[in-house]
Amino acid sequence: MSKEVSVAGTGRDDASNGKSKHFDPASDDPRQYTLLKFYELNEGAVKMLLDGKDNMDLPFTPGPTEHEIIHYRSETPKSLLLMGRSGTGKTTCLVFRMWAQYHEYRQQGTRPKQMFLTKNEVLCREVQRSFNNMGRAWRKRIESNDPAAIEQDWSTITDAEKPEFLTSSEWLEALDVVLPGEQFFTQVELKKRVDTRKEKDSVTKGIEDYLTGRDVDEIVSSDGREEMDFHKFLKLWKRKLRGSRRSSLNEAIVWREIKSFIKGSIASLHIGNNEHRSAQDRYLSLDEYLALGKKESRLDETQRREAYDIYEKYEKLKKENGFYDEGDLVHNIASRVSRLSRDDIEALSTQGVSLIPVDSLFVDEVQDFTQSEIYVLAMLCRDPNNLFLAGDTAQSISQGVDFRFTDVRQIFFEHFGGTEPDLLKLTHNYRSHAGVLRLAACVVELMYYFFGNSLDRLPPDLGLFNGPKPVIMDVTSTEELVLMLDGSKRETSRIEFGAHQVVIVRSEEAKKALPDEFGVDPDWVMTVQESKGLEFDDVLLYNFFSDSPAEDLWRIVSNYTEDDIKAYYADATVAGSGVQKYDWESPLLTETRHLDFDVNSHKILEVELKMLYTAITRARVNVFIAETDSELSRPMFNYFRRRAVVDVVNREGSLSSVRVFGAKDTIEDWKNRGEYYLEKAEGDRQNSCLRLAAKCFDKAGDTKRMNQTLAYLSFTEIENVDEKKLTKTKQKLQFKEKLYNITEQLLEARDVGFLNKAAFCLLKTEENDEYTARMFELYAKLTYAKRISEDDSLVLPVTPTSHEKKYFQYAGQLFAKVHKSDGTFRLAVDCFRNYVSAGMYDEAADMINSGDLVHNNKEFQRLYQLCIPSADTMHDPTATFRRDFQRKKCVKLIEAIKSAAISVGN
Repeated sequence: MSKEVSVAGTGRDDASNGKSKHFDPASDDPRQYTLLKFYELNEGAVKMLLDGKDNMDLPFTPGPTEHEIIHYRSETPKSLLLMGRSGTGKTTCLVFRMWAQYHEYRQQGTRPKQMFLTKNEVLCREVQRSFNNMGRAWRKRIESNDPAAIEQDWSTITDAEKPEFLTSSEWLEALDVVLPGEQFFTQVELKKRVDTRKEKDSVTKGIEDYLTGRDVDEIVSSDGREEMDFHKFLKLWKRKLRGSRRSSLNEAIVWREIKSFIKGSIASLHIGNNEHRSAQDRYLSLDEYLALGKKESRLDETQRREAYDIYEKYEKLKKENGFYDEGDLVHNIASRVSRLSRDDIEALSTQGVSLIPVDSLFVDEVQDFTQSEIYVLAMLCRDPNNLFLAGDTAQSISQGVDFRFTDVRQIFFEHFGGTEPDLLKLTHNYRSHAGVLRLAACVVELMYYFFGNSLDRLPPDLGLFNGPKPVIMDVTSTEELVLMLDGSKRETSRIEFGAHQVVIVRSEEAKKALPDEFGVDPDWVMTVQESKGLEFDDVLLYNFFSDSPAEDLWRIVSNYTEDDIKAYYADATVAGSGVQKYDWESPLLTETRHLDFDVNSHKILEVELKMLYTAITRARVNVFIAETDSELSRPMFNYFRRRAVVDVVNREGSLSSVRVFGAKDTIEDWKNRGEYYLEKAEGDRQNSCLRLAAKCFDKAGDTKRMNQTLAYLSFTEIENVDEKKLTKTKQKLQFKEKLYNITEQLLEARDVGFLNKAAFCLLKTEENDEYTARMFELYAKLTYAKRISEDDSLVLPVTPTSHEKKYFQYAGQLFAKVHKSDGTFRLAVDCFRNYVSAGMYDEAADMINSGDLVHNNKEFQRLYQLCIPSADTMHDPTATFRRDFQRKKCVKLIEAIKSAAISVGN
């Protein structure tokens, strides 16, 4: 029977019992269920469009709910916590609110310090780009209304006046340097950490290792400690930390307990009682850990004792092997912060410390931060009632962090001297339609019911439009599934998937075990982990329950009854949200054996449910679920059917909804999707996305782009080749030939992003150092030129970034190497130019002093021209050096040039 809870029009075909219907503005494509974006078309917007810069997006007009959050004000000053599932517009609200506040400050003539923080580096740069686009749009708008306006001109505003956009790693490193007290890092360790963080791409790391002769397999370096992350912890776990085989604790649970509670909880800081504690001793004792409430650590006493025993072994091994973890760094900083009064923090700003205190703080994906990190955030903010924290505990991407918004609200009140923050919620999902979202909501309900302490309660997401229900494909074998997907008349041996379709499986093992008769190109199959962060129109979820390590534990779903559903929808949070209804059909199904739930024995299902939620919400239009093991899938299939959130089809039923597979896409669709996969090719899913990108370009008939992508894929594969194992002459020659072929293909792309990869391949041939050096310099120059042409807020001269400097350095080193054997002046100048572009003034001075560079007056005049600033060189990477030379900021180099001038009689 169907229970009506409350009514809200949410679809194109939603009836309203005779009342006038509201149709949200949407695409006229019958397979699309998302809103169109609206933009204010004014003279400023037209100017932006005419600028024609590909990276510049027009700020769109937010909806009424988002507008209310952007401009929300409480009667008394309070921080804001914004909760919402993926796709509900949290980040959009944050950026607009940050800009609105910034603009208000500018109008008032004040320039307070704003800061944006997140763990995710890609997100950090995207938010910064969006904010800067708003600045440019505002400038164009001002120019169109008042051509004489100067104050609001974005290009006249210095970086110091703009908000800071930092990742948490950048923020912690900066705090370690500027805060009073003993620094956590040595100078060598900090440089190593910064270099490693800034050069995350394997290309730059590979070049660095190749040029310095370092062993790329070396784990622990002799130049200081190294950070312990979950992947290194996993190695320790397998070798030395793993507990009893009968233990219910796995590596992920123990890492969470250490990071979130023993070292990361607010209690572990011992605020107000830390005078006699060192940073290393400021963690929870066993007794303190056992005393935590069940809503904090969800382990029982026996499990906590076991986890703490493993923690103590971990700490011993960590120190013995020269590691530290983020908890050690945060505790060091928190200890130093806790000893500062508000006056002390204010005094730092007068001593030239620009980072603190912060007037207004914005944090996205706050669920990835520990309580101890949030403590430091709040203490370094002038007003703990001026924070804006956005996130979602159902989609935590940070291994080991257990976060709940309800805990944070209490912490503010008890420890930060602030008022309990207001909690705002977003429930309208702009990514998927109501059909997909109802299925996802049923999974979230199970998370709340069985593992309620692991995430904050939010009402179900509301789809703006109705759409097709997800489909359970009632099959008993892979062969039946293939016939349902592609019909009985198959022209090829494989099922042809469309540009926006994918098969998602539970794990890499499941992916490898797919039978040949499955008939789907393996490149169109992704694991749940690989699919995170991607979106598809149609998703086929294959054998998720059959391959689940939970096996028959899914039977616990029978504990969730109609009375429990009634209680959930009667909850004030849900009932007041505008949710339409819930359904619970009579049990006309084959029942499964009941299994009583035990939270300690069934913890694995917490992870499995989150993975299931992730897989379902990858789809924008259609979800298909197919299982070959009916016993393992029956508990959840029965649950979905009784909730009336799925349709079931078999070979005898209507298969029209399944026929979306093999849909014909346009050439433009395939090409655009290829670029999408190319852009998303990073981390664990890099190779999968590259293979998909190549297939899409092939479908689009773009052979050139396909070959370039395949070359990129080949490059990623040769990165993992251990050249030490290529002992035979024939193997070495074959490898070198492959390097040349990949270099040629990458260069044919005429894409700056491929140029450094081509140079690395050429470097590994060990035969063309001068050409390699010129490719490194060209890559650095093009990257530099692209950056300053796209960002008109930069003030000339623009200093090369650390990444650009790296490649100028590589070029300089190779030019110096070739010059030693060649000795020509041309190569010496090339080396000097790259050294000064990289900021390596001392190395450039040493080159002059060695006598290798200047031998006569003509050569000196050529060298001297590289040092003099002019209007023509303001856009050149050497511009910063020329300015420094003019201002006498490179003393050693100036003295070297003076000596050279004297030696040639100038």
